[in-house]
Amino acid sequence: MIWIIGGTSDANNIASELAQKGFSISISTATTYGSQLASINNVSVVQGKMDAAQMAKKFATCELVIDASHPFAADVSKNAITACQTAKVEYIRFEREIQHFAYANYYQSYSDMIVALSKLEGNIFLTIGSNNIHLFTPLKDRVVARVLPVIDSLQKCIDAEIPTHHIIASKGIFKATTNKAMYQEYEAKHLVTKDSGEAGGTSSKIEVAHQLGMQVHILQRPNINYPLVKNTIEDIILTIDKTLSANK
Repeated sequence: MIWIIGGTSDANNIASELAQKGFSISISTATTYGSQLASINNVSVVQGKMDAAQMAKKFATCELVIDASHPFAADVSKNAITACQTAKVEYIRFEREIQHFAYANYYQSYSDMIVALSKLEGNIFLTIGSNNIHLFTPLKDRVVARVLPVIDSLQKCIDAEIPTHHIIASKGIFKATTNKAMYQEYEAKHLVTKDSGEAGGTSSKIEVAHQLGMQVHILQRPNINYPLVKNTIEDIILTIDKTLSANK
């Protein structure tokens, strides 16, 4: 069996492709929302957060683990690497290719970003999800937060004291025209996002913001020493074939 650490469109695409090729697949997600999106024919879905020890128990019966979690789910990836070492199972990281925008401001932490934004004027359009929304409470009166339309995300925005009329609950990926309309509606002068890769619709929202003269602020990905990284499903399949052949 192949275990896929999911919660992303990448994971669902990989699971669907491998299931069609006849592989036995289990995909894990941390949330109910993620498990709903991962509903794929002939794929077993496991919902719930796991630490490294819990992962190791699950991986013990697997032939291979594919980590296709979000680029910013650092703890998940670190736990998965440790669990694979414990269970003596091969680990493959599916990593979205990094994009670079010459006109953007890049930061290694939210704290650095918030310090910079506090010195600038104008409304701030956040597209970072809801997990770190509380860090922006000091800038709450200028913040517009676009988050998933689920109760947990909305509650985090409310707890962060974001004005309710500045909360956009909607699921992307959004078209360029939609992004433009939202930026203009809220008179945004700054876009805050993460280097989540093309699968997250990053380039579209960034390019539209730049065209409108907004400043773009991007959080860089966490630096993780992955044992093995692949960037395409084709490379994933080739690696699986080699691994399973070697284990026969």
